[in-house]
Amino acid sequence: MVTILAALVTLTLLIFVHELGHFAVAKWVGVRVERFSIGFGPALIERHWGGTDYRIAAIPFGGYVKMFGETPDAPVSPEERDVSFTHKPVAQRMAIIFAGPAVNLLFPIVLFAGLFMAGMPVLRPLVGEIEPGSPAAEAGIEVGDEIVSVAGQPVVGWDEVGKAMLDAAVPAVPMALRRGDGDVLVEVPRVVEDGEDLLGDPQPAVRLGARPALPAVVGSLQPDMPAAEAGLIRGDRIVAIDGDPIQSWRQMALVIRARPGEPLRVEIERAGKTFETTLVPNSVDNEHAGTEGEPDKIGRIGIGSGDFPPDAYGVRRLTPVAAVAAAGERTVELSGLVVRGMVKLFQREIPAETIGGPIMIVQEAGKQAKRGITDLIFFMAMISINLGLLNLLPIPILDGGHLLICAVEAVTGRRSNQRFLEVAQQLGLALLLTLMVFASYNDVMRLIGAYPSP
Repeated sequence: MVTILAALVTLTLLIFVHELGHFAVAKWVGVRVERFSIGFGPALIERHWGGTDYRIAAIPFGGYVKMFGETPDAPVSPEERDVSFTHKPVAQRMAIIFAGPAVNLLFPIVLFAGLFMAGMPVLRPLVGEIEPGSPAAEAGIEVGDEIVSVAGQPVVGWDEVGKAMLDAAVPAVPMALRRGDGDVLVEVPRVVEDGEDLLGDPQPAVRLGARPALPAVVGSLQPDMPAAEAGLIRGDRIVAIDGDPIQSWRQMALVIRARPGEPLRVEIERAGKTFETTLVPNSVDNEHAGTEGEPDKIGRIGIGSGDFPPDAYGVRRLTPVAAVAAAGERTVELSGLVVRGMVKLFQREIPAETIGGPIMIVQEAGKQAKRGITDLIFFMAMISINLGLLNLLPIPILDGGHLLICAVEAVTGRRSNQRFLEVAQQLGLALLLTLMVFASYNDVMRLIGAYPSP
């Protein structure tokens, strides 16, 4: 029920703001809007006000704005030409069309700004592990230290530490730590390495060698793997292996990785009680085999990390001005990722199996809603960005296709004939339906386990 409700709220709100963009600009330039509908089919609720019928329809997944004189062959009397969409100048028609996707691209700024002002939960920069020989070890950072500032810039979450070090243009970055009841100032060597962004493109990264203390809590299990077969469930915490205490996820992973095919006596904490079980990690090929110190085989038990404890989080809260600026920056960053992702799909650098359809959207909406309102709002912002950018694609049935036709008219000074528009719309609809069927096929394949979940 939560999943369906979350998906319904997400899609209805995003469709509403999209259509609201078309509606507001149409009204602004003097076009008569005959109907503003959220959903399709028979009206459940309908009100007439200001010359427009406002309705909520029975089929909630969709919506539309019906304007007077939308098609070139629509009968329009001389007295009604001033309120006809078709008879408006091309610039005004383009503004109406562009307004829908534009609002979808601006709406995430509102969502993010609200989150940033209310306070975003972030993983505290509390050091749980130090890599021997790393810049952190060389600087004297210790397990239990909390990073307070980097190069004079206060930090609240782990995500800020690397960025602040990357921005600092000094060989040794000053870092303030909270250690026990006092503060310590250290200088950390700034070591920049070649990294990758979310799409696998090169991106510089700073090597610190300090990691947060992520607990060894089970968040997900792979079927037919040793952990699932031994009866582990989501939320279990691995507290010891062969009698040795486990302090972090990484420590646990290193032990399991080094023991392929060997029985492990694992102590589990569940709902305040502990018990022991025996696991034998599967022996799998090591993708890094052949490099120095890497074995041919490594151990895997088939689990993913779980939630962090509440005390692992802090809250990042921004002033209204800073929140709007940060929201704009985040929206631009995510929009760039989406555009690059589309390009990589066409270039076949990203597999087509990753395309998701309505089933995946419903599943993800429910998943994010269960994790909390912050995750649901972030998901909503991402879908809004995708909706805005997809609508700008030059496919005739989408807003981008209409914009292209208007742009051709603006350049040539001639309108496209009705027959051409009808054929273009049919081709666009066929292409869009094909994409929807393909995306739904991917959804089904993920449901049955043939494709990995995103």
